[in-house]
Amino acid sequence: MLSFSPGSDLIEAREQLRALVDGVLAKLRAGVLPTLAEREKVDCKEEAGRRGRGGSLLVGEPHNQEAARQLANEVTCMANTPGGGALLVGVEDRTGELLGAGLDAEWLRHRVYEHVGIAPAVEERRVDGVRLLVLYVAEAREPVEDLNGRIRWRTGGHCVGVDRAEWWLHRQLSVGHDPMAQVTQRTEADVSPGAIAVARRYLAAADSKALAEIGGTAGDLLRSLGVLRPDGRLTAAGALTFCPADRNHIALSVWDVEGGELLSGPRQMAGLSLLEQVALVDERLDTLNKAIRVDSRTSFAHNYVRQLPPGAVREAVLNGVVHRDWMQSEPVAVTWIEEDSAIQVVSPGGFAGGITSETALTQRYARYPSLADLFRALHMVEKQGLGVDRMYRDMVALGHRPPLLREVAGPRVQVRLVGGPPVVPVMNLMGAIRPEIRQRDVKVALIVHTLLHEPFTTAVELTRVLQRGEVEAAEALETAADCVVGEAALITRYKDVWVLTDEAVAVVEKSAGGEVLRRRGVLPYRRPDLAGAEKVAQRWLASHDRYTSGDHSALTGLTQTGSRGQLERLERAGLLVRGEGSGRSAHFVPGPALGGHEALPGA
Repeated sequence: MLSFSPGSDLIEAREQLRALVDGVLAKLRAGVLPTLAEREKVDCKEEAGRRGRGGSLLVGEPHNQEAARQLANEVTCMANTPGGGALLVGVEDRTGELLGAGLDAEWLRHRVYEHVGIAPAVEERRVDGVRLLVLYVAEAREPVEDLNGRIRWRTGGHCVGVDRAEWWLHRQLSVGHDPMAQVTQRTEADVSPGAIAVARRYLAAADSKALAEIGGTAGDLLRSLGVLRPDGRLTAAGALTFCPADRNHIALSVWDVEGGELLSGPRQMAGLSLLEQVALVDERLDTLNKAIRVDSRTSFAHNYVRQLPPGAVREAVLNGVVHRDWMQSEPVAVTWIEEDSAIQVVSPGGFAGGITSETALTQRYARYPSLADLFRALHMVEKQGLGVDRMYRDMVALGHRPPLLREVAGPRVQVRLVGGPPVVPVMNLMGAIRPEIRQRDVKVALIVHTLLHEPFTTAVELTRVLQRGEVEAAEALETAADCVVGEAALITRYKDVWVLTDEAVAVVEKSAGGEVLRRRGVLPYRRPDLAGAEKVAQRWLASHDRYTSGDHSALTGLTQTGSRGQLERLERAGLLVRGEGSGRSAHFVPGPALGGHEALPGA
């Protein structure tokens, strides 16, 4: 009797793939051409961008962006292929010559993930002294588009296009398939014409690439979305989305304040498809989410902004619809709070796939991959599960609090967004960040948000905010430090912490007075009163053994004289105690009233 341990089948599959790579390498060393040596699951690749004039081979670059994009496209092909596969990088495609790979393995893995949402395992190999890279790619749970919007998989020795319907048909035949990919008895005749009209409307509002899917018959559209099988029957995801429902799948209520007066209750939508119900709720929320005129001093894209970012509102609703537990019959409850400019979405079923409130920003999991893929194909949600990232970014870029995502009793998942008038100084700072692409970087946005409310931060502290490890948080800080505002950096190091630069602070302070900023909770540590000075000192001393007037000046923007005077007042209040030393060695330690002890000799 054979024993079994969890994950042993995955380890065995990886070893089998590694053996295939070894076999291909052995054939290449024996002079066999790549076209004959390659297998369906192993593809040889030369790094893009390695050829100069006349085809001469250039030195490999560790951060070759062109090669990263090339390999990201090939990774999607392998991910869409049943069983996944491997890319052997550093081999001349036609002759099989071992050219070597110059790419940094960890950098490449991260760049591929940024491009297509897949992080392959990257292994270095040395063959006859030549460094090669092997990218091991696991099979995807749902079709993955490459950077050109194509879905491809590997057939024989080539990557070829495949439509969504064929991909899901194959997936249904494999072990552990998604129940939403199951075939139903519903056909095109059962589809609501209104749902088809809504689908065309969403596609038309997307981009030019989606326009090709709008024309043709309803059947053509359903097939392009991957929900109509060759035998004419709909998948469960297609039937749920396009066929009339016998009940409300979404219930929208509008209140003046929480626990106050109900302004409008849920509309009865039985008889409408899920897609039609989503569209009606979307339209109603668009009306409720009023536009506010702003006076921004940068080239920020809006003269008017909504009380809540429309993309964040839609993501909150669709996240609840797509990822809910569809085995439960209750609707997704959407609540709009008029006076708070807030929306709350509560969806049946708790978090799934190991996601928690502490990992929702960075972890990706779809309870029903085919349903999630359908809404991506309709261009209603972000590709590769990036909607939550965008929801965070869009909220903090306007000065709002980050979204609240948590599991509540039921279990249910609650998403809450609180908006209102934007904080224009925050908008001005975000709009001044260069390069401009970093204005769309959720990590940079969250770092700026943190430093607008805290005097300093560290990589360790940011692990909770960014929901990433310490190494990734440190990399994010370096990325933010490479950004500029005007002629200066966005953030800078001060001793062992990171702070906003004076130039970044000036952009914010020029937009509003200190009192206005404090009311909005922005830069509360700048030129503080005594109570604020106590908070800054306490914050520093929580992770440092001493506090100087220079530290206080750097964190608060006060002059050295002003900082020294404020610390002496804290000393008289028993909050600080002067340590041993004078001149450059002068410093303070926590006093009894701050939870510290009397200074000891040498402190």
